[in-house]
Amino acid sequence: MKKILFYFYLRGFFRICIFIVSIISVFNQNYKKEISFYRYFKKKRKYKKKFLEILHRPKIFIFNLPNDTKKLAKKIYNYEMLYLDNQKTKDGHKNIYQSKDNLNNLKEFRQISKYIEKSVNKNISKHIHNNKLKLIKIWIVITKNLGNMKKHSHFNADFSGVLYVRVDNNKNYHGGLKIHNVMEDIDIYIYSHKKKIFQKSINRKKSFVFQPKKNDLIIFNSYIEHSVINRNSKVIDRISLPFDMVF
Repeated sequence: MKKILFYFYLRGFFRICIFIVSIISVFNQNYKKEISFYRYFKKKRKYKKKFLEILHRPKIFIFNLPNDTKKLAKKIYNYEMLYLDNQKTKDGHKNIYQSKDNLNNLKEFRQISKYIEKSVNKNISKHIHNNKLKLIKIWIVITKNLGNMKKHSHFNADFSGVLYVRVDNNKNYHGGLKIHNVMEDIDIYIYSHKKKIFQKSINRKKSFVFQPKKNDLIIFNSYIEHSVINRNSKVIDRISLPFDMVF
């Protein structure tokens, strides 16, 4: 059945894939989570076959990005629309502030936007057949204590990511970015500074929580559903810069 679904997927017949998976999931619940995967592509622009081959198997890349977080945090707190605009007040999220997603067009955030784009391509391009990604959106998210963000995915991008500016390093902190597995496996690439390479592992759990350190950058397929947990943080403001990228 996997081969049949892959055959239709590569040819752009996503509605047929949804129909097949919906029928199979009645008898095998493991297939139910894959419906969101094919729905993502149904809502998207037409892809070339080479991109569908890259995107079929979900991937997560994690590496640390050297950056002056104090300087960046200052820019964030000086953002003139901080707390005046909140894109997520009606989405069911709690104690979350999210700015408009056009910060890459603003002078004060243009440098960090270009830096993220360059760093992502330098680190992951060889793992996506040497294709380049373009950053199209970046925004501010400030999560208060007990804040949470509901499960969602980004339909307007190919890869999405987060740069963590301020996090809770308390050893008893159990929050972070929760990744929900929409397929059987997720390839996870974590950069080893000691070995100077990405070390690959495979996650087969239904979900797992990524607990970031300051300046950690995580990037993943935009169809991967994710949420934010921040139950027992001792940091008043957990600050991150999420972003979207396309081929």
